[in-house]
Amino acid sequence: MEAFYSLLRYRFKNTDLLKEAITHSSYGNENHIPNNERLEFLGDSVLGFIIANELFKRYPEAQEGDLSKQKSVIVSTPSLARKAREIELGTFLMIGEGERRSGGAEKDSILADAMESILAAMFLDGGMEPVERFVLSLFDPELSHSELNLKEYEDFKTQLQERLQSIGRALPQYQILSEEGPSHNREFVAQVLIEGKPGALGRGKSKKAAQQEAARTLLDNRDFWEALLP
Repeated sequence: MEAFYSLLRYRFKNTDLLKEAITHSSYGNENHIPNNERLEFLGDSVLGFIIANELFKRYPEAQEGDLSKQKSVIVSTPSLARKAREIELGTFLMIGEGERRSGGAEKDSILADAMESILAAMFLDGGMEPVERFVLSLFDPELSHSELNLKEYEDFKTQLQERLQSIGRALPQYQILSEEGPSHNREFVAQVLIEGKPGALGRGKSKKAAQQEAARTLLDNRDFWEALLP
């Protein structure tokens, strides 16, 4: 555990909180102990506040829409999973036997949830200061990239395609469901289809933007990915 403390740059006073944070529901159910689902709920809000607050301070000229896109990228499941791998979180997770056999410790959704749980546990154990210090250090490359929102926003369709390919699924398809508003201020509604089934909706000022938003929404839908994975 000393190695994990070093990666977190924080030492827990209440180690039961840390144990709960790294306990997946599959392990908790098998062993009748608390799991990290409640902590995940809190950690999502803690992380969202820290990132939103930092973006607000760093980019005083940015519009609300751009800030929202940046925040969405940074706190997305793929992003959190990447950060979890950076601190080797998967090696410390307690996962049920069946989930472990199916590669649970490497699933983006499980890693992202555990990441949020760790942040919540840290917050409950030591307050906001150590969590903010850890989050800002971990996400500094993304927060410092002033063009992050544009670069990543335009790439959600590619991210979705690559993620589906990685688990042996068919490529996504898109359809425009509606066009609303006057000609000078159109808003499009797009739907992404996964193997012919509706996935998620997205809105945008162009067809491309609406498709990108639909892809982003689906990438962030953890229930969808949990159901899709074997």
